[in-house]
Amino acid sequence: MSKDLKIDEVLRLAEEYKDDMSMFLRDMIAIPSESCQEEKVVLRIKEEMEKVGFDEVEIDPMGNILGYIGHGKHVIAMDAHIDTVGVGDANLWNYNPYEGYEDEEIILGRGASDQEGGMASMVYAGKIIKDLGLEDEYTLIVTGTVQEEDCDGLCWQYIINEDGIRPEFVISTEPTSCNI
Repeated sequence: MSKDLKIDEVLRLAEEYKDDMSMFLRDMIAIPSESCQEEKVVLRIKEEMEKVGFDEVEIDPMGNILGYIGHGKHVIAMDAHIDTVGVGDANLWNYNPYEGYEDEEIILGRGASDQEGGMASMVYAGKIIKDLGLEDEYTLIVTGTVQEEDCDGLCWQYIINEDGIRPEFVISTEPTSCNI
């Protein structure tokens, strides 16, 4: 299969899974997941990873969720922290932050862009990788990390030091307005 055909197939599958990705994101938004209270959203992510066919899914003792695709020697990680800050004064919201808002272009709600939207995208990127047989000489680890809002960096310190995982590189879905 040519490179261009693979890209076309990736885009076709991304469009095909759009409703599933949106529902998954809306489900995560509906689950309050402030730092140290991420268990329910972690379990929802685990359910989705298993549904779409990840090779292995585990929750480490700190509470991070790790989904594996492939069994190659090169380790690549994609990361999204899945904890959120609180909603603050609910009267300042134009909609319920745990119900959110969705139209043809956007989904809004607590955690939608920071970073549960990244998690939804990564899980379905994993599904597309599996669907198209793009596993190669790498192991992809999709991580949903905890306690970032209160203890930025502690989750990855744990993954490296305690889980013993040392990716060759990590892709972060942290929103930056393209300023990295």
